[in-house]
Amino acid sequence: MKWLVSRKDALALADMVRKLINVSTIRPGQRIQRGENTTGRALLAPGQNSLDRAVYPAYWVRDPAWVAESGFIPAEEVWGWITLMSETLRGPEPWHLASGGIVMPYSLADHINIDGSPVYYPGTYASDETQGPPWGKYPPHDDQYWLTFAAHAYAQMTGDWRSFGRPVPTPLGSTPLWRACELTHNAFPVDSVTQLCVASDDLNDHIVDWGYNDTITKTGKLLFPSLLRLESALKLADLFERIGETQKAAEYRQQGATIRAAIVPTFLEDNGNEGWLMSATGLGHKPDVWGTALAVYRGFVDDDIAEALGRSLLRGYQERTTVLRGQVRHIPTTAGFWERAQCREGTYQNGGYWGYPTGWYVYALSLVNEQAASEVLTEFLDDLRSTWSDDLSACAWECINPALSHYQNPGYLTTVALPYVALKRKGLLR
Repeated sequence: MKWLVSRKDALALADMVRKLINVSTIRPGQRIQRGENTTGRALLAPGQNSLDRAVYPAYWVRDPAWVAESGFIPAEEVWGWITLMSETLRGPEPWHLASGGIVMPYSLADHINIDGSPVYYPGTYASDETQGPPWGKYPPHDDQYWLTFAAHAYAQMTGDWRSFGRPVPTPLGSTPLWRACELTHNAFPVDSVTQLCVASDDLNDHIVDWGYNDTITKTGKLLFPSLLRLESALKLADLFERIGETQKAAEYRQQGATIRAAIVPTFLEDNGNEGWLMSATGLGHKPDVWGTALAVYRGFVDDDIAEALGRSLLRGYQERTTVLRGQVRHIPTTAGFWERAQCREGTYQNGGYWGYPTGWYVYALSLVNEQAASEVLTEFLDDLRSTWSDDLSACAWECINPALSHYQNPGYLTTVALPYVALKRKGLLR
């Protein structure tokens, strides 16, 4: 496999990642628009935060563990994230909120404010009983897996696999990190046979599937959080194996195998040559571009299925139904829009184009057409460069849709960091 872009382009992308990590990190004692960081940790926010600009001014649990793989985050900061997250682990009783929401036992926060207060639902910075609906009756499925992702990232970057047994603070008292990871990994309802994540058909009992679809309502078995659950199970298996807990490792390896075996029979729709993984089996039964690309990138489907999925992604690029300026829509334009969404059509998670999954998409393309993979990545880099400014006032947008003049949140870290991490991990950047 050849390099997809020049070394100069790869270094330019790395430099963007470094700069955005710097301005997205809220240091202990630093003051931003929402006040002072009193957590005692360096918090990696989704984007640039200062006294005059705020891009999601809190620590969101899902992105940092992936960004840590960039190699640009100090290990001690990652450990700070781990202990910050562990402090938000709920106890053994459900928390019934005045809003009508229910925070289930052993839930992990969705994001954590700069004063350390945990928020379990999207769409708010309120840490009290007003959080919750319309952002789901329960917190999002994916929140439960990011502590394990961060624990694995820390052990891998330091070589200190015994850190999985280090004590961490929780509301239940000090406990080994592995126990906190297990409690949250197993906290939410899943299908007992397939171990896939599920959402009730009763819309009054709604649960969001994951944070980057938190304005979308889906029902039935859910693709994306199931992929994250699969990866979390495999990371737990690896962590337990490294500390000599072979029985635990075998249990999570089997759980991962069960989920993997269910992905294709449950979600694949194909025509024999091409295929898509569908986002949900009920409401939201549409081709999931992000989920399809991630499943191929992570190797969660067999090679022949990966090629079929890659051909669909290739067609989506060639026919311009999935990619614009190297950025990716959640579902193809041919599938229209989600049936039930809180954002208007053509914007945000309901038709916006994002750099977040570009690395997964490019890798999947590279398996079937290296030239197309190189073209998508080049388009992406060209778009980043064309708008890049030192003050980050009009570049690296969270999502775009030029047809509607929709440009949301400039200086968004994962727009550049996740593609960089994904392609670096696969050896496609020089």
